[in-house]
This record gives sequence, C-alpha cells and structure tokens, in this order.
Amino acid sequence: MSDKIDLGPQGFVYPMPMTLVGADLESGPSFMPIAWINRIQFNPPRIAAGMNAAHATNAGIREHGEFSVCTPSVDLIAATDWCGLVSAARGVDKSAAFTVWRGALEHAPLIAECPLALECRVSQVVDLGSHELFVADIVGTWTEERFLGADGKPDISKLQPFVLTMPDNRSWAVGEQVGKAWSDGRGFEPDARA
Repeated sequence: MSDKIDLGPQGFVYPMPMTLVGADLESGPSFMPIAWINRIQFNPPRIAAGMNAAHATNAGIREHGEFSVCTPSVDLIAATDWCGLVSAARGVDKSAAFTVWRGALEHAPLIAECPLALECRVSQVVDLGSHELFVADIVGTWTEERFLGADGKPDISKLQPFVLTMPDNRSWAVGEQVGKAWSDGRGFEPDARA
C-alpha cells in the first residue's frame, strides 16, 4: 500500500448531496444550503443534518422543532449558492429567491421550485460544540408526477440534483446510472488473496 497518501483528518465523503434546509425565523421563512445531511434510519424514517450552531436557521429549528429539506435541481445552483453567501441574521430575506409553500407542518417552509422536499420534525439535537446535529423524523415527502419514474418513485434523472465536493467546494451534476444496489453483488466472488 505504499501508493496511498494520508491527507490528514479533514476528509469528506465524496460526494455530498446538496440541499436547502428551511426553517421559520422571527423574520419569516429562511433557507440554508446544507450538504452535511443523510438519511439515517428506515423505520421510523429519520434524517440527520449537521449545521454550525451560530446560524440563524439553527435557532429557528430549535424554537419550532421543525424544518424542511429541499433538494434543488441543477438549474437552482446559483440561488442555492446565494443562500450560503448571505445571512438572514443580517436582514436578508432568503425566501425571496423562491416560491414558499407549506405542507402538513406549520414551521417547515418548502420550496416549490425544488423537485423534492421533505418535512421533518426534530426528535433529537446533539450538541457537537461548534455544530449541532439535528436528528429528525420525516413526516412528509413532496414531489410532482413529472419527477417520478414508471415505478412511481422519484427518478434521479428527472430530479436533476447536484452534489458538493469538499474541500475543493465544487458542485457537480449527477451522472449516469452505473449499477443497482442489493443486486449487482449477487454473483460476485472475491479473488483469493495470498
């Protein structure tokens, strides 16, 4: 393994899904780009999002116990990035970039332009020091018929999400399908290792 190079402890998972997390603040709905997010449990359906504790979005989530996770498509890259460059704490209305609507939860603002959106209710907040990890139950999943495949499930080629890589801070479109999970490995046999 002499070809391997240790880049140190600041590694990242490649790639990370880009989302816009929505919360109600005193000034109204606001959205923050988050890529440190993942589904963590099947039943009950749960998601976890890690965010810097100093963000206004965190305060809104802590106050109301609800938030949204909206998946922007590639045509929303500029608007998503803008949401990360400006601050609701400094009076910027981030909701002005989108059409905001509500589902079942009162304090989980959703973005109409995003092809997929989750409504989430906080079940646990983990204090990580500089960051907080919000663990939440998924209450609703919203999309449109045009983003579904023939099987009635979200079709990634229609959603056209984008992902983030760090530490180079680049956005990438999702490419072609290259396999099928829980299927491709059925006939695999590892080589005998000496």
